[in-house]
Amino acid sequence: MKAKPLYVMLRILLLSVFSLTILYPLLWMLGVSLKDQKDMFARPWSIVPQEFLWTNFSKAWTVGKIGQSMGNTAFVTVVTLLFIVVFCYLASYALARIEFRGRKLILTLFISTMLLPIQIILIPLYRIQKSLHLIDSLWGLILPYIAIGLPISIFLMTAFLRSVPFELEESASIDGANRLQLIYKIMLPLSRPGLATVVILQFMTIWNEFPLALIVINNPELRTITLALSNFKGLWGMMDFNKLFAALVITTLPVIAMFIIFQRQFISGLTSGALKG
Repeated sequence: MKAKPLYVMLRILLLSVFSLTILYPLLWMLGVSLKDQKDMFARPWSIVPQEFLWTNFSKAWTVGKIGQSMGNTAFVTVVTLLFIVVFCYLASYALARIEFRGRKLILTLFISTMLLPIQIILIPLYRIQKSLHLIDSLWGLILPYIAIGLPISIFLMTAFLRSVPFELEESASIDGANRLQLIYKIMLPLSRPGLATVVILQFMTIWNEFPLALIVINNPELRTITLALSNFKGLWGMMDFNKLFAALVITTLPVIAMFIIFQRQFISGLTSGALKG
């Protein structure tokens, strides 16, 4: 019994150290974004700046065209997520809840595509995009993002839907519900944790994607946020990192907000799929 308080204290200590390793880079990024060049090089690891330069954010926003880039990225992300959520939910329902020949093979094929890194398909994908006149088009990003994001999304949703008791559908069928009613009125509300997991994972992936955007988008007016950040090297030179970090803070906020909003459903979706999938 005496060892239990010691175990609790040790666990709290380890979790506190782990939390600091996560929080310190974020606080350091915020601190650098508010410093000037002299303060940054004089005290590189300090979090609190000697003088708070909020103008770094306004300059990063206007000169770096962060607003326009975030708008392009938001459009690509929202449209991609809509297609991924609809397609992955319907496909996962069929793979998890309907018995048919070849469903294990189909799921295996989806999972196998997850092993292919995006760098392998960049060259053939670029040639396809060019032949379809999708270069310098946001749809040239949306369509590949949908194809790349579906396999992992279907894998997660299939595992989650398998954790939902089949008795719920059987009782609804006895009450007269048809297949469409089972899909949209019974299973869809129960799938919110799994769909939230898919949305958060795909949101972070699309928001931070760089290689495909680099070869598809050449028009400055269509740049996504990662391309805008890479352009700061040319705008401010090699040594002016303060405005770059200010832009990083701005572009990180939507990701943090997204996780805070869906964190409960995200954790519930991961644990349900892991424990019962």
